[in-house]
Formats: sequence, structure tokens, C-alpha cells
Amino acid sequence: MKRVKDGKRILRGQIATGTYQGSENRIHLFDGVFTTGYRIVEFKVMDGSPTANYEIFAKVSTEPKSNISAPDFSDVQELAYAGWAITNSANGFEGELIMEDNMAIEDLWISAYSSSDNRTCNYYLVLEKYTFPSWDGAGILVENLSQGGPQ
Repeated sequence: MKRVKDGKRILRGQIATGTYQGSENRIHLFDGVFTTGYRIVEFKVMDGSPTANYEIFAKVSTEPKSNISAPDFSDVQELAYAGWAITNSANGFEGELIMEDNMAIEDLWISAYSSSDNRTCNYYLVLEKYTFPSWDGAGILVENLSQGGPQ
């Protein structure tokens, strides 16, 4: 695998919390070939009104997820997690956790959860582009699809 010079992409935007299966949460990356992909290097979230004291949990995956309120480390389609203002310091998660071996060939999906209704989640996602042989691309694609397609 080789990192593409000047292949860094910075994506930022807003999504509604509590949504997970809409096109508004899709991040289009696919360039039509299976020899390029993107690695997540940074993922940050923030509530749409950061002084209002609401929490946000978000994840980035290679397919849309129906369970957006919790991480599933056994799911190879979930690549990154981020938290904002989660107040229970004994059990809470705040910051980011990015799976070390992540790589996406096709599109990414971002979902966000808050225990309060009608919140807006700001996201900031930094990706680096890589090139690799087609046989590596095939293996990455199989993993992105969790070997059996979307769950």
C-alpha cells in the first residue's frame, strides 16, 4: 500500500442525530476503481449548540448501521467512533477511537446518536488516500462488506 501524495481529504458537515439510513449520511468516496481507498486518520464530533450541554456519540462505517447508539468492535464495517460531552466520567467515552487497520474503497456512512431528540451533530473527518494492487483491493472490499454484504 502506498499513500498518495496530496491525497488528504478533509470532510466536514452536519447530520441529524438519531438518523442512520438516509442518503444525507453517505460520504461518497468511490472513484470507480478498486485499487484506491481511504484511511480515516481523524474523526471529531461536536453538538450543533456546544454550550447546551448535550452529548453525542457517532460512528463511521462502510455500510449504514441500524444500531447507532453503541459501538460494536466485532463489526469490521465500523471503522471509527467519536464522542462529545459524555458526562459520565466513570463509564463515558469522549474523544475518538479509530481502528488502526481501517480502509474504505467504496463510500462511508456516518451516524450519530444523542439521548436528546432533534440534535444536530457537526463532524470533522480527515482521510488519506492510498493506492494498492487489485488483489489487495479485493480483500479490502470483502472486509468492507463483512463478507456477506450489509447486515
